[in-house]
Amino acid sequence: MAKKFGKFLMVTAALGAVAAGAYYYLQGKDDFVDDDFDDDDDFDNFDEDLDDDEAAKDSDRNYVDLDLEKAEDFKEGLSAAKAEVTDKVVGAAQEAADKVKEAADKAEVKVEEFFDDDDSDGSMDAM
Repeated sequence: MAKKFGKFLMVTAALGAVAAGAYYYLQGKDDFVDDDFDDDDDFDNFDEDLDDDEAAKDSDRNYVDLDLEKAEDFKEGLSAAKAEVTDKVVGAAQEAADKVKEAADKAEVKVEEFFDDDDSDGSMDAM
């Protein structure tokens, strides 16, 4: 008997949960559809307001004349600085390459001396 009552109680709880879920779904579905239509109701044309503001701004606007001679001087100075930096970088790179070459030559000589079969003292240690 207890098993039958337990099954009855579980089925009743499940049916109640399904009914409550369906009720809340149907209630929320109407609100969701209404919210979507409210977002599209803004048909105000803001371009008209911008036209009035731009006309007022144009009268208050101050313009700055460009001095083309200063611009040319700046470009020449920039080119000179670029050439100077390029020369320094190329010089430093060349100097570094020379140092690396010298170090490689010294290392090569040391390696050749290390593996040289002839000993200077005449001993046969190397053989």
